Amino acid sequence: MVQFDVHPAPDDYLGHEYVELCLRGWPTAVGAPLHLGVQWALLAWLLDDEFDREARGASPEVVDRLVVALLDAVAGDAQPGAGDHPLVRALADLVERTREMMPGFWWGRYRRQFAAWVQAANEKLTDYVRPGRTPTLREYELLRPADGGMLLAAMWCELAEQCVTPEWNTPLVQELLRSFSACGCLANDLAAGPEDAFTAVAALVRSAGLPVRDAEERVRELLRAQELGFWWAHAVLVADEANPQHEAAGLILDTSRFAGTLDRFRAALSEWTATSSRYAPAAPAIVQRVDRARAGGLVIAREPADTGPPSDSGPRSPTT
Repeated sequence: MVQFDVHPAPDDYLGHEYVELCLRGWPTAVGAPLHLGVQWALLAWLLDDEFDREARGASPEVVDRLVVALLDAVAGDAQPGAGDHPLVRALADLVERTREMMPGFWWGRYRRQFAAWVQAANEKLTDYVRPGRTPTLREYELLRPADGGMLLAAMWCELAEQCVTPEWNTPLVQELLRSFSACGCLANDLAAGPEDAFTAVAALVRSAGLPVRDAEERVRELLRAQELGFWWAHAVLVADEANPQHEAAGLILDTSRFAGTLDRFRAALSEWTATSSRYAPAAPAIVQRVDRARAGGLVIAREPADTGPPSDSGPRSPTT
């Protein structure tokens, strides 16, 4: 992504420790799979900022053109030119490199989920962010799983650590993924600032009439329940690996590795959400603590000629 001007102040943006989060979450990842996983994660955070911040003041026509360009790029239907949005050009580059590495069935579900995420982000912008409208609980529940981007994060785990599960659509793996998604979204919602109206807390205040502090405590309780649900599904999938006589022992081993990777990334994400300067705008700049060489010396933008404006650091998901 070094050739794309995707952010005016890359050092400030990377100061939120996105790369460090990925390195902690994927400790066995190396080489090209790690580089691609980190770059997909960075692109998702940048696009999340684009929809939640920059696009807020843009005309609907401009945003619609961006959405169409993103969907075309991820589908491989168009090759962006120099005049296209930098994030669209970065996306097209990632698509090309990822499709060469990953199995076709994996890429198919990733492409569909990415498209669903872009469409959900646009729906949130149009129906809630731009008009400043708080969702009902039902509206929140219908949109948040796709908008939250946690299923994309699960597939970054598969990509980075090369642990693709062929059992993605089975009941046990789907149970694990639902809890994984809910854990990430709820932790993000609890870290969000009061200006963010699209959260579980805000929806609970609107629909149930609870005071904000009571709503926050209910969401914390729900997060603890989802963490327990994730632990249970993870324990089942990992314990099943111990039965070598199972007729699908090979599939179970792949899925067990996937479950372990999700668990590590979930723990790293929880810690990062609690400490990252992305969720604390007033916090001082932090010092990078790891050698980025392991992540391929990742640079997300060309160094500007002069110091750019300070980066946005408000709450977002892991994606979103």
